[in-house]
Amino acid sequence: MKVLALMGSPRKKANTDLLLDEYLKGVVSTNNDAVVNKIVLQEKKIACCTSCNGCKMLKSKRCVVKDDMQEIYPLIKEADVIVLATPIYWWSMSAQLKIFIDRLYGLEEKELLKTKECVLLTTYGGALPNEGPSLVENTIKEICDYLGIKFRTAYGVCTDDEVQVKENFKALKEVYDLGASL
Repeated sequence: MKVLALMGSPRKKANTDLLLDEYLKGVVSTNNDAVVNKIVLQEKKIACCTSCNGCKMLKSKRCVVKDDMQEIYPLIKEADVIVLATPIYWWSMSAQLKIFIDRLYGLEEKELLKTKECVLLTTYGGALPNEGPSLVENTIKEICDYLGIKFRTAYGVCTDDEVQVKENFKALKEVYDLGASL
């Protein structure tokens, strides 16, 4: 099984990154053949989609912008599972993940994508799920539906000023178990 994990937080070793790492530990704990590629989007040079439609005009049906996204497209095609991890900022996903998502416009290979599954992991400051996580989940579900990717599940954890992911042992166990169930 090939897993592509996209870490959308600008902060390494913070809540979203720790949640993703724990999920991936769960995945490899029960899948001896698991190959995990983790990409920290903050470290990549990915330009915004300019809606030039170059990807629609070429026979190759791929984005014409030459940046680090060109390295990620083949990994998407090879992956069985795509894990998206993002903090919730202002009722939405991080800018890093949004730029990545927008660049999926250049990936129009629905026959290839219909064999893939998507998992969404979120961290957020508000105590109510409708304060952002449900909006992001619905957005990702719609994108998966459009691309033909099966949306497998979402898991979110509240990380207010009092409890961070590294101290939330219940959340760490739950996300580990979620990864192990893959």
